[in-house]
Amino acid sequence: MSDSEADTLDFISFLQETQRRIDWVSDGTGTEMIYLCMTHESCDLDSVVSTLAIAYLRYCNKGGLPQLYAPVLDMQRKDYPVKTEVCFLLGKQGIKPEIHLIFRDDLPEELLLKSRFILINHHVSPFHFGTEEVYDYRSFQSQAARLPTYCQRVMYPVRSCAALAAARYSNSMSNSASVRCIRVFELLHAALLLTNRNFITIPVAKLCHLQDYRMMLFLERYLGKLKDHQRTILYNSLVNSIFDMRHLTLPQILRREFKILKTTRYMKGVKSTLRVVQCCFPMALTRFIAFENAELAIREFAAHFGCSFVLMLGTSIRPGGSLVVKELAVIPVDGLIALEHRRFFDHLIINLCAANKPQLDLEPYRNLDYMQGGFFFVNAWNVGPYTVLDLLQRAAYDYITEGGKVIKDELEIEQHPGEKRIKRKLKVKFGLIKA
Repeated sequence: MSDSEADTLDFISFLQETQRRIDWVSDGTGTEMIYLCMTHESCDLDSVVSTLAIAYLRYCNKGGLPQLYAPVLDMQRKDYPVKTEVCFLLGKQGIKPEIHLIFRDDLPEELLLKSRFILINHHVSPFHFGTEEVYDYRSFQSQAARLPTYCQRVMYPVRSCAALAAARYSNSMSNSASVRCIRVFELLHAALLLTNRNFITIPVAKLCHLQDYRMMLFLERYLGKLKDHQRTILYNSLVNSIFDMRHLTLPQILRREFKILKTTRYMKGVKSTLRVVQCCFPMALTRFIAFENAELAIREFAAHFGCSFVLMLGTSIRPGGSLVVKELAVIPVDGLIALEHRRFFDHLIINLCAANKPQLDLEPYRNLDYMQGGFFFVNAWNVGPYTVLDLLQRAAYDYITEGGKVIKDELEIEQHPGEKRIKRKLKVKFGLIKA
């Protein structure tokens, strides 16, 4: 055994030592090349687990090079408890956020400027200029990504990023140290089960051709072969953890997953700006607003980001296991006092109801009067949070261009909780109804 192999830390010690050393190199006293392994901003289970796994793999295979690999959760530390399924799984492995995890707001700007980046579960990032590796299963967006020519892209059409991470462990080219860490494999195994919904929606005859399934079998060589009912128990425990919000406050529930859309238009020299926050959580909206301080929580949440509207999405489990939007609400924070707000509210409601790609099939709660908002049940079973976000962007674009005639507009979506901004230029008119 070489000296470098003998000095290799186990997974938990690696996380703890990395967090300690990040504080040290932030002072500018370190001499190592720093690689920050960044999760997707959603910080879902697949993204977090894959990031921890890739960071540990790269650390174990660095040889004698002076390199520091640090997994970073692209979220604020205070928001970690809202990711209940992540807290549940990492907690089972003894991983504690206060001593083992690094969050985006832990890193000073000076460190971000001098670091290199490894992007996991995404490839479009404001850190594109310093990105050396990306791991993603989505189609490559060359213009949006703007990655350096030397950047290594590990991008295959799989169903989860955990499958990409597991494949790197199984490949002797990327894993010359032959790392076989049971804790990492248990995390990847759980992420594969949850992301693929326990593989119950895939015909048995096609399973052997599915890369995610093959990677699960690879992990079970070291974890022990599980029977179907054992996998079901593990999968159900992960699903239950998603809906376990007993220890969350109302503001934390609202911050579980959110994005902010800002629209600005100029008419006759007058600037008009509207901000909409879309939040999504696995709870019925009718249950959420029944809590005593729900209205106060909504108003404070909107005021914190300077938003005039809150678009709330309540998710549920569809037949087959995936999370889909089942309830939708558009809430005007000011009670529609301003004329501009009334116009935008009507425009947004009409366009959401008239959307056909996809069709939401909204059914209004006619007897529900709460903060003068519009509450709807979503009868479709194929609507996800990002689908609604896309519809929101299209409706906002149509509004600021007055049905396609561009006056002068800005449309940007603010990525949270990473505090990143990505400006998008929209050059086509979407066929939506104009209020």
